[in-house]
Amino acid sequence: MVGRDRGARVTNENDGQNQNDSREDESPIWGMVGLVVGGVLAFKVLSAMGVRENEDLTLVEIVTCVALLFAPVYVLTTAGKHLRKDVEAGKSTAATYWTTMVGLSISALTLAGVTSIDDLIALIK
Repeated sequence: MVGRDRGARVTNENDGQNQNDSREDESPIWGMVGLVVGGVLAFKVLSAMGVRENEDLTLVEIVTCVALLFAPVYVLTTAGKHLRKDVEAGKSTAATYWTTMVGLSISALTLAGVTSIDDLIALIK
């Protein structure tokens, strides 16, 4: 009887571990959101700097573009990793993780000036 309990407990622990492994890496999700935010920021700043479509970029413009493009990616993926560690350590719940990350993503998009899909389409045109 004791052997059965141990076996059941090990199976349940392994099932929980497999579930965590499948949900563990949401970094690509936050990276894509960060890339959209960074792309919008880079486009708006370069446009404000007076860069035209057919002009060559200076070194300062290239560095500014790259920094603006990848800074939100780094910030959102790092935040997601830290919050995921809190969930794995039992300090937080998965619902809190998702609520916080979606809130950060929406805030970042709003601060970049994207409040709807129409804003992105207008920016692309």
